[in-house]
Order: sequence, then structure tokens, then C-alpha cells
Amino acid sequence: MASLSRFVIMVSEAPYSSLKPYTALRYAASARKRGLETRVIFYGDGIFCVKRGVGRGSRTVGDFESKVRGLIREGILVQACAAPMRLYSLGEEDLIEGVSVAEDVIAHTLDEQTRVIWL
Repeated sequence: MASLSRFVIMVSEAPYSSLKPYTALRYAASARKRGLETRVIFYGDGIFCVKRGVGRGSRTVGDFESKVRGLIREGILVQACAAPMRLYSLGEEDLIEGVSVAEDVIAHTLDEQTRVIWL
């Protein structure tokens, strides 16, 4: 059995529709602190979690954008799935700075060294 070296978190929930996107950020920070190569991929309605300005200035639900930026500063790769971006007519310019676009999302989950959590 191969040792675990990568951690991928797949997020499909829109921001503020549940606590899953927040949970994903906490898992990512924890995995990174343990030395794992960490990636968070937002797909489906989850791509709205990484849309520029999400929650900015909110006093009730929190500034999700600043939390995502914090993960990026910690060396966590944050990505948005290209398929729903095309579906919703979003471009890279609509994403939080530092978030990249993932074309082949499933390929990041198919090896023995990677642990994947789907939220």
C-alpha cells in the first residue's frame, strides 16, 4: 500500500447553502499543516464559493473570499472546475485571485497516494 502524500477535497455546495464549503477549508488547512500536498476543487454550484467578492464585507455569514485567499497563501492549490464555469458563463477573471481552472478534475483523484473527500 502506498503512503498518503496528497489530499484532495471536492466541494459541490454553493457558499452559505450549508457548512460543507467551510468544512472543506478547515480540512484543507489541517491537511497542509500535516505536510500533505493539498488541493481544493470546487465543482457544480461549488464554483460560486471561489467567485470574486463572495461574502466580502458580510457581518453575518463571513468573508469566504478572505478564507480562500488564506489557504492560497498557505500553499494550498484552489481550483474551479471548468465545466460548470462554462455552464454559468464564468471566466478566470470572475474568480478570486490565485484560484486556477481545472479541466480534468477526476484525474486528480485517481492514484493511491491521494486521499479524496467529496463534500
